[in-house]
Amino acid sequence: MHKKLIALAVAGLASAPVFAQSNVTIYGVADAYFGYGKYADNKLSAINSGGLSGSRLGFRGKEDLGNGLNAVFTLEYALGIDGNSGVGTGGARQQFVGLEGGFGFVGLGRQYAPGYFVFKYDAVAGSGALSPHAQLAGAAGAMINASSASRINNSINYKSPKMNGFSVNAIYGFNEANELDHRRKNDVFGVGLEYANGPLALGLTWQQKDGGSDPDQEEWMLGGTYEFGAVKLLGSYQQVEDVIGSAGETDKIFQIGAVVPVGAGNIHLAWGKLDADAGSDYDIKSWVLAYTHALSKRTTVYTGWLRVDNGAGTARSSLANNEDEFDATVFGKNSDAFVLGLRHTF
Repeated sequence: MHKKLIALAVAGLASAPVFAQSNVTIYGVADAYFGYGKYADNKLSAINSGGLSGSRLGFRGKEDLGNGLNAVFTLEYALGIDGNSGVGTGGARQQFVGLEGGFGFVGLGRQYAPGYFVFKYDAVAGSGALSPHAQLAGAAGAMINASSASRINNSINYKSPKMNGFSVNAIYGFNEANELDHRRKNDVFGVGLEYANGPLALGLTWQQKDGGSDPDQEEWMLGGTYEFGAVKLLGSYQQVEDVIGSAGETDKIFQIGAVVPVGAGNIHLAWGKLDADAGSDYDIKSWVLAYTHALSKRTTVYTGWLRVDNGAGTARSSLANNEDEFDATVFGKNSDAFVLGLRHTF
């Protein structure tokens, strides 16, 4: 009798539906730094959040649907750990749901555009406090920039699998406005093509915002890295067209840098220039000398000095952080910023 009951139980288990396996990972970055900055006649001493990487808290999940197909999601929120602000006070960095498999990935929601990933060609990885490119691209109003401008709402995103070192990343974001005459006004479209093989990596990124009756904002960037043994060289060239809605204007951004290992740390050097045509011709130059030191696999201490030579331009200090005394537009005034910080990832 017992053997029959056991046999029936096993048969019942065998005929029961197979439940998909799923998991959720909690991850994040806690990054804060002391900074001292000077811009024109203004000076600032501050403890700020997100010097090397933006502080964040995220939840990432995957469910195995079988036959190599997975359902995935990411919910990631900005943190300002220097003050009395909570999860997402700085907004959602990304939040999407999608499917991935042999075909690649397709997602829906607020997602990183290809322009976000240009930090790969930046010697300080797009640091908000230390990156010349972040300063120059911000001054040009560029979408191709490792900042909030390269996160697209209401978007559908496709990422291909790697094929012989090549991969493609494409996104389309809907403005979702009732534009009777210009249905696609402020819609965003972007494509990134990357190649990585051995010591060489290259990337070509193009993004466009539909201007409706105004000219489109169109940008492209070519970036690359090459590893000479332990030393890595990085650089990019970028064009930003019709930033302020006047046809025929093009801003150009050049930047080059290097990462040199020293013991458990790295020296980071970078220089960049913005040749701006929007509104009036002017140049802005910026350079940085920084050092990062790994205390462990997850904890890094960093320091650096960033200089911005504005010429006739208006790039602000990287420490401005919405401080009122840094909000004025001051032409021809330079800025300097010193930072000393700590980043922990989990």
